[in-house]
Amino acid sequence: MDSDIIQKGSFKEKYKSNPAWYWLLFSLFSFFILPEYISPFILFAAFIIFKRQWTKEGRLAKVGTVGKIELALMGYMLLSVIWSKTKLDTLGCAGLWWAVFLIQVMIYNLARTKAKIKKVITVLVASAAVNGAVAGLQMLTFVLNFNGIIPKWAVVPTPFYSALDKLVYSAMPFDISTKMWVSRASGFFSNPNLLATFMVFAFPLAIYLFINAASKKTTTLVFISTVAISIGVASSQSRAGCFIMIAAWIALFIIQIRRHSKKLLEVFVPTGLSIVPAMLARYGIISFLKHDTIESTIATVDGQEAIKSSIAHMQIWRSMIDFLVHHFWAFVFGTGFGMQQSGMILKGIYHLNKPHSHNFVIEIWVELGLVGVGLLAAAIICAMGKLLEINSNNSKSITLVFAMFASLISYLLFGLTDYIFNSPKQIIILMILFGITQAMSYVYEKTEIHTPNDLIHVAERDWYNVTHQ
Repeated sequence: MDSDIIQKGSFKEKYKSNPAWYWLLFSLFSFFILPEYISPFILFAAFIIFKRQWTKEGRLAKVGTVGKIELALMGYMLLSVIWSKTKLDTLGCAGLWWAVFLIQVMIYNLARTKAKIKKVITVLVASAAVNGAVAGLQMLTFVLNFNGIIPKWAVVPTPFYSALDKLVYSAMPFDISTKMWVSRASGFFSNPNLLATFMVFAFPLAIYLFINAASKKTTTLVFISTVAISIGVASSQSRAGCFIMIAAWIALFIIQIRRHSKKLLEVFVPTGLSIVPAMLARYGIISFLKHDTIESTIATVDGQEAIKSSIAHMQIWRSMIDFLVHHFWAFVFGTGFGMQQSGMILKGIYHLNKPHSHNFVIEIWVELGLVGVGLLAAAIICAMGKLLEINSNNSKSITLVFAMFASLISYLLFGLTDYIFNSPKQIIILMILFGITQAMSYVYEKTEIHTPNDLIHVAERDWYNVTHQ
C-alpha cells in the first residue's frame, strides 16, 4: 500500500515537472482510439499545455528543417483558396493539416532523449495493437454471426463507433456518408483502409521494439502487439496493406539477417498465418462464409469485388492523368486543395463516382499541381536525408533507423493505391514520422549531408554498419 502511494506521488511529481510530455503520450495513444471528431480536441488541449509550459520556461518551439518545408507546403494549400472552385473545402482541408502539424512540433521539441523517442514509439505500437485486436474481434464475430454460430447482438460493430457516428453526422449541416463495410474490419477507424494505413506504419516499429526488448516480459508484450497488428491488417482485407506488410518484413529480414534473423522469423510466423488466409479470402480462393455472397449493399469479401476494385483504380488514374495533361493551370498550380474538386472532376468529366484519385501523388498533383508535389517531395526527401545522416554505429540505432525507413516507405507505398491524406488519423501519421525523424536527428550522432560526396560517404558507412555490427 505504501509503495503504491509512493509510486502515485512519484508520477504526480513527474507530471508536474513536465506535463506537456505526458499529454503528448496520451495524445499519441488516444488519437487513433477515439473518433475523429474527438481526437483533434485532445491534441489541441495537449498543445495548449505544451505552449504554456514552453512560455513559462522561456523557450521557443522549433519546427526544424522538415517543418519549415511543410509550412511552405501548408501555406501554399491556403493560397490555393484564391483559385479553388470549392473554397470552403479547400480552407477546411488546409486547416486540418495545420491542426495535426501540432503533433510534429510537440514530438520534435519534447522527445529530446533516446529513451523518450523509444517511449513515443512504444505508445504508438500499443495504440496500433489495440486497434488490431479490436479489428480481429470485429472480423471473428462477423464470420461467426454470418455462419449462425453467435447472435447479431454479439458482433463487435464495424466501425466501432458506428452508432455514435450516425448520431453526430446526422446533426451536421451537410451530408456525410455513414455507409460502412460490414465484412471488412476497421478497428477504431471509420474505414478499413484507414486502419490498414496505421497497421503498415506501426508494423516496422513493433519489430524494432521486439528486436531490442530488454526483458522476457517486454519481449512477450511486444510480440503479442506485433501479432495483433498483423491480425489488424489481415482483418481489414486490404490487399495493398497485406502485400506491403510482407514486403516490409522481407526488407527488414534481408537487412538485419546477420544479427536478428531468429527474432524476425518468430515475427513472420503469426504475420504469415494472419495475412495469407486473408489474401486468399479477399481474392475468393477460400471462404470462411457458408454462402457465396452477403446480403448487403456494401462491399463484400469476394474475389470479383477485388478484381473490380483494381480495374476501377486504373480507370481513376488514367482519368486524372488525362485531366492534368489537358489543363495547364491544374498541371502546374493545381485546382485547389481538397478532394471535393477531384470528386467533381471524376464524376462530371469522366463519369466515375469516386471521391478522390486513390493515389496520393496524383491527388496532390491535381489539387496543388507540380508546385505542391515538389514541396511534398522536398519534405519527404529531407526527412529521409536526416535518417541517412544518423551514424548508426550500434545495433539499437541501426534497427531504429531502418525501422523508421521501413515505416515511412510502407506508408508512402500504401498511398500509391489509396489516398493517405484522407482523414486526420492518416495525415497525422506523416506528421508523427517527420516528428520522430527530426527528434532522432537532434539526439543521435550524425554526419550532415551537404554534397553528393557526403551522401556516398554516409551510404558506405551505413552499409558497413549493417554488415559488420
